[in-house]
Amino acid sequence: MWQTKGHDSVIDFIKNSIESKRLAHAFLISGPSYTGKTTLAFDIAKAVNCLYFIKNNAPCEECKNCIRISSGTHTDIHILDFLNSKSSPIEQLREDFLAQIYKKPYEGKHKVFIISYVDRMRSEHANLLLKTLEEPPEDVIVILISEDISNILDTILSRCQTLNMYPVSDVSLLENMFEHSDHQLPDNLDSKLIVKLSRGRIGWIYRVISNPDLFFNMQNLFDDMESAIENSVEVRLKFSDRLAKNFKNTQLDGFSDIDIMTTWWRDILMILIGNETEVININRLDHMKYISSHFTTNNVVQIIKMFDSAKVNLRLNTNPLLVYDNLFLGIPSILET
Repeated sequence: MWQTKGHDSVIDFIKNSIESKRLAHAFLISGPSYTGKTTLAFDIAKAVNCLYFIKNNAPCEECKNCIRISSGTHTDIHILDFLNSKSSPIEQLREDFLAQIYKKPYEGKHKVFIISYVDRMRSEHANLLLKTLEEPPEDVIVILISEDISNILDTILSRCQTLNMYPVSDVSLLENMFEHSDHQLPDNLDSKLIVKLSRGRIGWIYRVISNPDLFFNMQNLFDDMESAIENSVEVRLKFSDRLAKNFKNTQLDGFSDIDIMTTWWRDILMILIGNETEVININRLDHMKYISSHFTTNNVVQIIKMFDSAKVNLRLNTNPLLVYDNLFLGIPSILET
């Protein structure tokens, strides 16, 4: 059973490649956060190791290899994460990748290396990957995962089969996720609102269904940001300090904060240009209308660019507190308009 949903063309490509015995030895799965990139990577890992794939045309989820991959205990599946690992990327590549890749599979048919956030790689990291990607062992699959393909060297791109993951446009598919879930949303959460907020990112819906606190944390973030732009410099700096600490604690959550706040400002822009039907945060529409009355379209366009620049600077390892201070001190306060 394929766990990847809403990406039928990608799954068909993988199935056809396996059936014709023309599966690539290196993949680059690219797309926005929570679109199913990691799920697809594990689906591929199961497909090439499943004992009954040919019979089912999908991972069976019942053989020993599928079960151990799902539980994270399969000795031939190696996970490397350039964003959240406590060890350096160089150490990861040398010890967990280069030292392992030429060893024969221990319990499966293929060794699979899943490397996340390769768009964070520096040139020295990329160079360690290149030789292996040129001539990978026959029983090895390397899967690179990235949000931003523009930051990846052309020499790596040319050696990978690229699989692009996009937000799902089938609203009925997204809504059906709630019916087939083992979890139930709290009464104060509406499934249609969650679908709207997901922006077609099926993985985000899964996360909220299993942990509704993610939704409420997002609303708290909006509350604090609105308070910051409606109050004094001291309130802004206090909010900036909180964001910086969150980023230092978990970079993934820090980048998520930036993305979430950017969607709020894009909603403000939609209100200003008279396109309220495109507003994502529909549960906050009335208050956003009030705030939008204090800004011009040009103001908001510049603010969105500031958030994009902040994200770039965070990726370049600029001091997070400095990045957030500059960001929120540069946004006009409602008290000043």
